Amino acid sequence: MVIIAHSKLGFMSGGFIGVDVFFVLSGFLITNLLYREIQETSHIAIIAFYAKRIKRLFPALIVMIIGSCCLAFIFLSETEAKTQLASLPFATSWTSNLYFNFVTFDYFNELATRDLFLHTWSLGVEEQFYLIWPAILITLFWLGKKQLKPTKVIFLGLLLTFIISLSLSLYFTFNYPHAAFYQMPSRIWQFSLGALICFAFLPNAIEKLLFNKISLLIGLALIFISSITMHPALTYPGFWALIPSLGTVLVIMAGQSKTIYSNRPLTQPILIWLGDRSYSLYLWHWPIFIISFSLGYQGQLIASLVMILISLFAADLSYRFIELPFWKGRWSKTKPRQIILISLFIMVSVIVVSYHAFLRQPIQPTITTDISDRWRSDIPIIYRLPCDAWYEHSRVEPCVFNADGATKTVVLFGDSIAAQWFSMLPAIFQKPHWRIIVLTKSSCPIVDEDIYYPRIRRIYKVCSDWRNGVLNTLKEIKPDVVIMGNTATADYNKTQWLEGTNRILEKLTQIGSTVFIIPGTPSLGFDGPACVSRNLSPEGQIDTKSCLAENRMKNITPVVGILEQAANRFINVHVLNLNDLVCPDGICKAVGQNGIIVFRDSQHLSDSFVKALVPNIRKRIEYFYDDLRTSP
Repeated sequence: MVIIAHSKLGFMSGGFIGVDVFFVLSGFLITNLLYREIQETSHIAIIAFYAKRIKRLFPALIVMIIGSCCLAFIFLSETEAKTQLASLPFATSWTSNLYFNFVTFDYFNELATRDLFLHTWSLGVEEQFYLIWPAILITLFWLGKKQLKPTKVIFLGLLLTFIISLSLSLYFTFNYPHAAFYQMPSRIWQFSLGALICFAFLPNAIEKLLFNKISLLIGLALIFISSITMHPALTYPGFWALIPSLGTVLVIMAGQSKTIYSNRPLTQPILIWLGDRSYSLYLWHWPIFIISFSLGYQGQLIASLVMILISLFAADLSYRFIELPFWKGRWSKTKPRQIILISLFIMVSVIVVSYHAFLRQPIQPTITTDISDRWRSDIPIIYRLPCDAWYEHSRVEPCVFNADGATKTVVLFGDSIAAQWFSMLPAIFQKPHWRIIVLTKSSCPIVDEDIYYPRIRRIYKVCSDWRNGVLNTLKEIKPDVVIMGNTATADYNKTQWLEGTNRILEKLTQIGSTVFIIPGTPSLGFDGPACVSRNLSPEGQIDTKSCLAENRMKNITPVVGILEQAANRFINVHVLNLNDLVCPDGICKAVGQNGIIVFRDSQHLSDSFVKALVPNIRKRIEYFYDDLRTSP
């Protein structure tokens, strides 16, 4: 489920709940293991326990990390590789969940969101659970032993842990969503839920065949339905995570009986084969996918199927030659203390070597990295001014240009896709006649509908409040022209796009403004500067025939049609579609025929490219706006 969701094929969007299933299973299995040891010896051999976990998990992890680094520098540009390997020290030390919780990415640092080790956050949660769980169980056992009721005390203690952690998770989900998702304290309720099964249902207590089948059927149904109906726009984990977690509980309960019935769906050979390799498959699929996506293969059916096959092949090799030898083979007999010391040495060595080899900035930048960084920095001047506060606050803070002596006003109103067009305004709406006001907020669609924003894992309320504030401000400014725009990939249905846009236009036209709507531009599907730098000749010559993307208009065209439908309701609203200038003949290019870099990342246009389009854009605006023709 996780792999299908990560493949970006557009179905099983809720496959991320596979991690929730894993947490419940892990809590059940580890608690069973530890409780048997407590019953037999009245204590837990902590060093031996940690050594077992390390030899089971660490070798495959470290090989994946080293292999991913090699693949990154083979297939990606130097800038891409260094940026997308930023979490390496944390992935190596099982703390990447803390890194991704607290790190702050710049809005335009798109490469950082494609970190090759993002998936290791769940391993960090699991390992941190292992650190505290033995101590919790042995403490509960000792307290229960004094009252001659160890099992009951452990059960009650786990139940209390479940309640506290679930309450914390719900609170964090609505107040600190990143902490709710990435932090172990807000996830430990899932481990506790699995652990409770060990004490709530003894192995011999469930023997009825009908109960087993019903429990298994309902459990699998809850998991499967969750995987196809849930989506990343949910406020997660919250209450939603209870559904797949409880489904997992029912599946485990069905497996607690000693009754054997034929055709158990989970005992098929192919599922057992996948189950054996599930850890290595989870490790390898993500870096393979992300590197492929960086090369422009995201959303392509054949390419995704090939990636899945490559992941399966890598997982099989990892299982046979890395996991098994350290888990059950010749390397499994190493003494616990030696395992821990050797692992710590390898961990520190990989972190130190990787840092000095490629994570720190080079003293002398290469031609490729130098040019690539300059292309990424080719942005409008407004980003050096306080025009865009992103999600930090909802205050309306306009940037004003050419105010002295101006008799007319043009306003740029939109998100970062609208803001990319700023540099055409001074060239078209020239001083001293025109005053220019910029009102933008990144990732904030100019559609009168609330939207979930994945970067902050909650409804983007700051956007809604800011948008309403801007509309009130425009009533006071009364601009002559409003140029409005935003991305065409916002997660709205057709009705939301149409009616939400209509409500905005009604307010703007009541002010008396002429409104131009610039539809969202198509994206490349890969990082433009990185692709160009990978195809740069040793002499620094740019290959204008490389880094092309076809069929990028398919997601844009329907939204353009909706915007045109909305605009047709108003006399003074016009759609200014510039996408044929951005992607001539429907083909998007990272670099134009004139050698100008078109995209400064995967979706935003470079400022140099926008300036080069000014003559064409001016003609299109003049067609609708007579007053501009008489301006100098």
